Amino acid sequence: MHIIKWGKVLAVSAALTMFAVPASAQDDEEGPLTQGDDARYVSVTHVKFKPGKRERAFEIIAEHFVKAGEKAGTPGPLGVIHFQTGEWDSLVVWNLEGGMADLEWYRSEDNIKWYAALVEQEGGEEAAGKLVAEYQSLIDEAETDVGHYHAKAEDADE
Repeated sequence: MHIIKWGKVLAVSAALTMFAVPASAQDDEEGPLTQGDDARYVSVTHVKFKPGKRERAFEIIAEHFVKAGEKAGTPGPLGVIHFQTGEWDSLVVWNLEGGMADLEWYRSEDNIKWYAALVEQEGGEEAAGKLVAEYQSLIDEAETDVGHYHAKAEDADE
């Protein structure tokens, strides 16, 4: 009876050890491994607008924010989804060109260029500020997550 009991304990311990080995193998003498040279980081923002405010928000984005980005020469999002169902109204995926280090900036160089173009386009700091405040007032909830994907070999150097 004791042999069966200890046999089960050893079998469970062996199974758990199999899962623990890969985790401990993540550190080598040179330090922890990264996600790999082919990892591309993205920021994904889900946005829910206040009831009845979705169309105005999309109008501000299309007629003001996108045009300011084009004027500034800054990259737009990798993709945008407008949902018909579910909790969120839209999802926007932004490339983190500098990887996780991009998260260290309060405002990136591209954000500064974009806002300067918006100020010029809207006729001044006050008008641009009001437009941004209006857009922000339309948002009920937003959530941003960061993740990565692995680029194909032919895209790894981009």
